[in-house]
Amino acid sequence: MATVKQIGSLLEKSFEKWDFKKAIRLSDNESKTRDYLIEPLFNLLGFNKMDHYSHEFSLRNSKGGIKKVDMVVTLNGKNPIMLVECKKATLNLNKSHFKQLSKYFEHHKESKVGILTNGVVYEFYTVKWNDKKVLSNKPFLIFNLKDFTRADLEEIAVFHIQLFDVKEILKISEKTYFLNDFNIALTKTLFPGSDELLKIIYQNMGGKITTDNVKIRLRKLLNSVSLNESIEKIKVLEGKESSTGIFTSGEELKAFQIIKTILVMNPRLKPHYDRFSFKDYKGQFKIVVDEMPSKEICNLAIAKSTKSISIENNSYDLKNISTIELTKFKKKLVDSAIKFFKN
Repeated sequence: MATVKQIGSLLEKSFEKWDFKKAIRLSDNESKTRDYLIEPLFNLLGFNKMDHYSHEFSLRNSKGGIKKVDMVVTLNGKNPIMLVECKKATLNLNKSHFKQLSKYFEHHKESKVGILTNGVVYEFYTVKWNDKKVLSNKPFLIFNLKDFTRADLEEIAVFHIQLFDVKEILKISEKTYFLNDFNIALTKTLFPGSDELLKIIYQNMGGKITTDNVKIRLRKLLNSVSLNESIEKIKVLEGKESSTGIFTSGEELKAFQIIKTILVMNPRLKPHYDRFSFKDYKGQFKIVVDEMPSKEICNLAIAKSTKSISIENNSYDLKNISTIELTKFKKKLVDSAIKFFKN
């Protein structure tokens, strides 16, 4: 069975041959968008119209009603497993378009995956992790023909017919949705600070009764500064408990934030701000794209007595970790990063 990386390589070669930029220019209505963009993409994913997908499919729901779906994908049976809402390439996808897609799922529980697309941007949805009857209102994956990398191709590789497994796709989406909801819930809990959280904090301080006055004092202290200080202490504790003994230092985090700021000041890199991350190893701290070590922008070595930065196999000594010092390498950092965003 093929791997994600193998399918990613296959897709990369196929995309090099496909003049999708010309197809985008030709797609000035919904029909042309489907013919020039949507169908060709599904064909690259190994699906064909005769065996796997059809247009204007009459979807009968449990109440006997019929809705016309722009496109459906079927595998090993007659029931659609994936529903696709298509719009013309000149339209920007919006909430109204999503509502059209979500309506199909209200009475057709057999469908597990929904795709909303204008032929250029493809938004992939599945049902909620905590309510299998409702389609999640946020995509767990977005693919953009005008802005993609090899990593993006590997992400959509799971939709290739050789790898397509609904259970596996649901696992991937559930993990994404669960993490997103966790982050939202954690933020709501921490700020401005629920009464339950303040009570726990006060008890851990040795306090007994959490009065209104105590809550006011605690809420003033519960801010980004105190949370950052706690994060640094948590990293130290994690490092002590880690089998590798690796933990990210404050200087390393500072370097990452400075370099990320330098990068996103470039107009071509700004749209990709959320794709910059770091990998921490013993003796080296890599700043990368898409959390992939192979997409290394630079590599820092930060010790007590010496500091250095390596960019494209060239090493440079650093006096300190500061904006002034790291800005000296602005052009080299941008040139190193920008090659990962060329189609």
